[in-house]
Amino acid sequence: MFDSDLHDYVLKLDHTAIATRSVAEALRLYRDLLGGKLRLAGDNPTQGFRWVQVDFPDGGKIELLEPLSDDGFLARFLDRYGEGVHHLTFKVRRIEEFVTLLKARGVRVVDENYADPQWKEAFISPRSAHGTIVQVAESTLDDATERELWGWERMASLVLGDAEGG
Repeated sequence: MFDSDLHDYVLKLDHTAIATRSVAEALRLYRDLLGGKLRLAGDNPTQGFRWVQVDFPDGGKIELLEPLSDDGFLARFLDRYGEGVHHLTFKVRRIEEFVTLLKARGVRVVDENYADPQWKEAFISPRSAHGTIVQVAESTLDDATERELWGWERMASLVLGDAEGG
């Protein structure tokens, strides 16, 4: 039965993240063959991964993840499971309240990080999510502002070594 107490917290399914050994190689499918438009990109050296988001018509987004080292969480994920879906991200409002309600309903929540007011996140363990990691995130930024701050134009040369991403 649908839990109406939680319904108002979830704003949208934001993106599906795919673990890959090479973002550049994955772009051959998601950009070149399927027609995705490069949206956002960056490196997260602290957590050891590179990410690129690709937009599709009607608001669909795929995020491609590539490890930057052999010893981070993403490299371990790829070694254990191979390439494929890593997580789903839902944008939510009032994330800390939402997570408290999830926990009260027996959902296992891990890796909570509320330090950055522009991007707060928590992860629902695959044990509580039918084998898939689920990220819930609250952002003070709308999609246009995210693109401006973390946008493709600014990050393309850093991430893929060229301005066109091709």
